[in-house]
Amino acid sequence: MYLGFYMIFTIATIQISIIYAQTDTAACNSCCTAGVPGIPGNHGNPGVSGPQGMNGVKGEQGIKGEQGMKGDNGRNGLDGFPGKLGPQGLIGPSGVKGEKGEQGPQGLIGLPGGVKDEQASQQKSAFSVVFTSNPGRHAFSPMKYNTIITNVGNDYNLNTGKFVCTVPGIYVFQVSTTKSSGGARVATRIMKNGSFQVSTWASATGFNSASTMVVLDLVSGDQVWTQPLSTNYNYYYSDINRFCSFSGFLLYAA
Repeated sequence: MYLGFYMIFTIATIQISIIYAQTDTAACNSCCTAGVPGIPGNHGNPGVSGPQGMNGVKGEQGIKGEQGMKGDNGRNGLDGFPGKLGPQGLIGPSGVKGEKGEQGPQGLIGLPGGVKDEQASQQKSAFSVVFTSNPGRHAFSPMKYNTIITNVGNDYNLNTGKFVCTVPGIYVFQVSTTKSSGGARVATRIMKNGSFQVSTWASATGFNSASTMVVLDLVSGDQVWTQPLSTNYNYYYSDINRFCSFSGFLLYAA
């Protein structure tokens, strides 16, 4: 406020001085001749700064400048370090089933199958015969068992007591005997075409049993039977319990 009052007072003083000067000049001009101009006075001190003017009106927007030239591409940066392996993601849903493809070409012919089961066509021969009554002291001859249990192929002859081979191959034969009580003895042989192959033996006091088995290679027409070792070793015993038996079967055909 003081500064404003001071400025008003100064301006009024200057205006009064100008009025007086004009009045003196007019009076002098009317009665005197013009004098020699005086020496210019010294410059006065700078006046006090005037108040700030009001803001000017905003100018119009200038014209958009032309686009500058494209700068050169910068150099590629260095490769960064590999990041850590992230956790395994969840299993996604199954995709839609694709369309059925075209039929492929026919494959090669496979190898022949396994060997045909020969069981149905295999030749068979098997028998089992027994004494169902007591033979006593059997004669020194082929033992003629009186009862047939099995006779597949009918190769055992009940009348002669002999097995006659009709299917060449490997056979298994077995004989079981029981001797009578007392000091009797019994020994039985398995014979092939008149030659003995194996023998049994039982001679202890009381009833005793003995058995043996043999595997023979036979050709068609071969004969196999059992007979006592001699008339001193033929004290047999059997009954309905069938203590004496003779069996044989084809293991495989030749």
